[in-house]
Amino acid sequence: MIYSSLLNRNLSVMEGVMEDELARGKRKPLPERRNGYTQKATVGGHKVYLRTGEYKDGALGEIFIDMNKEGAGFRAMANNFAIAISIGLQYGVPLEEFIDAYTFTRFEPSGTVDGNDAIKTATSLLDYIFRELAISYLDRSDLAHVKPVGIEIDDLVMSPELTKILAFVPRGTNRGRLPRDVVTGSTQLPSVIPLDPVVRAKMQGYEGVPCADCGEYTLVRNGAVVKCDTCNVVIEPE
Repeated sequence: MIYSSLLNRNLSVMEGVMEDELARGKRKPLPERRNGYTQKATVGGHKVYLRTGEYKDGALGEIFIDMNKEGAGFRAMANNFAIAISIGLQYGVPLEEFIDAYTFTRFEPSGTVDGNDAIKTATSLLDYIFRELAISYLDRSDLAHVKPVGIEIDDLVMSPELTKILAFVPRGTNRGRLPRDVVTGSTQLPSVIPLDPVVRAKMQGYEGVPCADCGEYTLVRNGAVVKCDTCNVVIEPE
C-alpha cells in the first residue's frame, strides 16, 4: 500500500516533467564537484540520512535517501524515489512543486523527529524530507517547528568580494543564512562582511597561521619552505 501510494504520487509529478521537457529545455548537469550537506535524523524511531547536491548558485540539484536498517524493498524504493526527484530538479521542476505534493502525506514511519534542529514531528518520511528541503533551500519557516536563526544571505547587500566568499558556503547546510564563522560586527547589513582571519586565509590559499615576524595570515608553503607574502620572511625546515 505504501509503495503504491509513493509510486502514484511520484508518477503524477513526473508526468509534468515528461510533458514539459521540450519546453523546459535540456537537463542541466550538476558540477562534478559540488556543495551540499548530510542530515542525519530519526523519524518515528527509524534512522534516515538525507544528502543533497547543489548547483554553483546554491540551488538544489539532487537528493539521496538512505535508510540502511530498513528492508531491502523499502530501501530500493527510497533510493529510486530520490533519483526521480533529482531528475525532475535537473529538468527544471521547481522544488515548490515537490514540496506541495509530498508534505503532510501520512504513512509509517511517522511521529517524533530526533536529530533535526528545525523539525520535531513528521506525518511520514516524505513529509519530513520535504519539510527539511523547504526550510533549507526555500526558507519555508512556516514548515518548521523551530525557526532557523541568523542573517539570511538573500537579505545581504552583495559585493564582488562577498559573492566570491559565499560561493564556498554550502547554502543548504546553513539554511540560506550566514555561517557561524562570519561576523558582521554590526546590526546593519554591510556590503562586505569580514571573515575570521584563519577562515579567510585558508580560502585564499594561505596556511591559516600568523607570521611570527609581522603577524599577518599570509604564510604560503612551497614544499618544505614557508614564505610570508607580506614581509617576505622565509622559514626553512629545521
